[in-house]
Amino acid sequence: MRSTKGKQKIEMKKVGAYAARKITFSKRKSGLFKKMNEIVSLCNVETSFLVFSDSGKPYTFAYPSLEEAVGQFKNPLRHEPSATINTRPLVEAYKRQKNQDLMERYMDLVEELEINNEKEKILKKIIKENKEKILWNIPPAECLSVEEKKWMRQTFVGLHVFLSDMALKCFGNDGDGSSSSQESRGRDGETYA
Repeated sequence: MRSTKGKQKIEMKKVGAYAARKITFSKRKSGLFKKMNEIVSLCNVETSFLVFSDSGKPYTFAYPSLEEAVGQFKNPLRHEPSATINTRPLVEAYKRQKNQDLMERYMDLVEELEINNEKEKILKKIIKENKEKILWNIPPAECLSVEEKKWMRQTFVGLHVFLSDMALKCFGNDGDGSSSSQESRGRDGETYA
């Protein structure tokens, strides 16, 4: 009985994480270069392989040279290799495609920024409309009535309880190494959780 799964077919799809994609690119590129070398050795053929990384760096494998292989491709009836073949059009075409991809990404980011700016405007409008209800926009204590001071104290106690519960949910009862007591005492000696 086998202890491993052996070779399995890998689904062909884009690798999501950037670091994993770079590693996959490097391994697959090395494997392709090895296969190209085997084909040249076994079959005595001329070959070339050109690939660009995500960053735009070109990698080539060619026998006897990339220029000669491109010359054979441009003029297949010509038997003698051409030493003056220009590979610049391939590189320029790649750069144009890369620029177009970057421009599309830029336009997507601009659109996303506009949407976020609209959301910010809406939030600012809501905050402005509800300014009186916001806790930190209250007048100084001297200007408040006794009832307003009681309401404010109750609001702060409620906020304290809410934040304490949130902290307990996030960190657990003894998450910070302190005692498991969940009670706090106010200035007036009243106990609240």
